[in-house]
Amino acid sequence: MIIRRRTFLKGAGSLAATVSVSSLAFGKEQKLSVGVVGGGIVGASIALHLARTGAQVTLFEKSAPASGATSKSFAWINAHTSDPHYRALRLKSIAAYRQLDQQLQLDITWGGAIHWAVNSAEAERMKATVAEFDQAGYAARMISRDELAKLAPNLNLGSFDAASFNALDGHMDPVHTTRKLLDQAKHLGADIVYPCEVTQLQFNGDRLSGVATTAGTYSLDRLVIAGGVDTPKLAAQAGYTPPLIHAPGILVHTKRTKPLLGRVAETPHIYFKQHRDGRILGTDGYYAPDIPAHQGILQGPQEMAYELRQMHGERILDKIKGKLHGAADAAYDHLTIGYRPMPQDRLPIVGFSPGNSDVYIAVMHSGVTLAAIMGRYISYEITSNKLIDELAPYRPGRF
Repeated sequence: MIIRRRTFLKGAGSLAATVSVSSLAFGKEQKLSVGVVGGGIVGASIALHLARTGAQVTLFEKSAPASGATSKSFAWINAHTSDPHYRALRLKSIAAYRQLDQQLQLDITWGGAIHWAVNSAEAERMKATVAEFDQAGYAARMISRDELAKLAPNLNLGSFDAASFNALDGHMDPVHTTRKLLDQAKHLGADIVYPCEVTQLQFNGDRLSGVATTAGTYSLDRLVIAGGVDTPKLAAQAGYTPPLIHAPGILVHTKRTKPLLGRVAETPHIYFKQHRDGRILGTDGYYAPDIPAHQGILQGPQEMAYELRQMHGERILDKIKGKLHGAADAAYDHLTIGYRPMPQDRLPIVGFSPGNSDVYIAVMHSGVTLAAIMGRYISYEITSNKLIDELAPYRPGRF
């Protein structure tokens, strides 16, 4: 198939953030028709930003919005990575989220994140990381035990070697946020269709003509595939299979309890947070014992038995209760197991398919952190016919 040449845009990070809607919109007589596969937080952000450009947007979700990996995400907005370029991109997404939060009242908790080290080796790594982050503009600092007590008086860390604080971090209820993004996209004219699975991409020669779905056939000019772990199967029809690794993750959810923590609390061994409505969420780095149920989950997506869910949930919750004063009454509600769309090199895969330039691939981890900026950038690339050079390291063709 022939790939149309596209122009790289220098400095598009700032342009894409400030360009007017009218300059991106297609003519009044005919709007660009764009389909988005996937109703998680990434697809929702893309649909919203496309709708803002004036494109005719149809989002297809096979079950219900935010019902896949999004609903099972810890949803911590952060730039905690050693890759300078990737960190800068994540910092831009934090800034983009602050704008969206002001515009749409997403109810994001901007409380920052507390980290602590339980041995000298961890402490030394933390100090080096804090210095690197702070120099890069990712506000970070080492904190004393007294400062930690002021930031989070209910944390009961016991003995630890060092602690730090990232002031820019936030966290959210990802289901609530996704629904807010989709509500605004609908307000701007987008169609949100579910339950509706895209089963086949349709082409006229080398050009996309539409998609066949379980709810009928739709004519389209462009298609964005942001379907999480389902992306490879569908993208293969456009001549490209993004390489993902199997990445299951568990998360305990409690019933509502009194307010105890307004920040993310993290160590290499456990991390947890509390939503505004009182629900506590957390997980740990527990290595699954070699039993048949765990082996199956490690090999491919499958359900976890109720007894196993309860065992892991109560185990993680006990750890949280040991670190959070006042949480003794927090009641276990349920445990989720999510299958995260994890690219092979753990970096985003964003760009037009090497096999067809009308089909755009959008798969990433962490999708929650990146959704705000990627929605903005991807909508620009699709509607302007230009590429943002900042996304060059994350193109599908790198593999």
